[in-house]
Amino acid sequence: MTVEEHRKFLEQDFDDVKIEELKDISKIRIDREKTVEERKRQYLRKVGNPYLVKVGSAMVKIRFANNGVGFEDAFEGLLLMG
Repeated sequence: MTVEEHRKFLEQDFDDVKIEELKDISKIRIDREKTVEERKRQYLRKVGNPYLVKVGSAMVKIRFANNGVGFEDAFEGLLLMG
């Protein structure tokens, strides 16, 4: 992901998309046999914008606090959940 793509994803908000355009992350399956790096790439290919998704019929905007867990750690935690 380029810096420009990352910035675009971060800036995207609910008003910028229709719910039917978003990927439902409850239906996304990631191959747990792959390395964490491969799982990250697989997830990003499937979901598109990792910050703006849907779960069922709810739109979800994912944000991280500057003083909390970083994106990298939170993302790896998501992929390692089982």
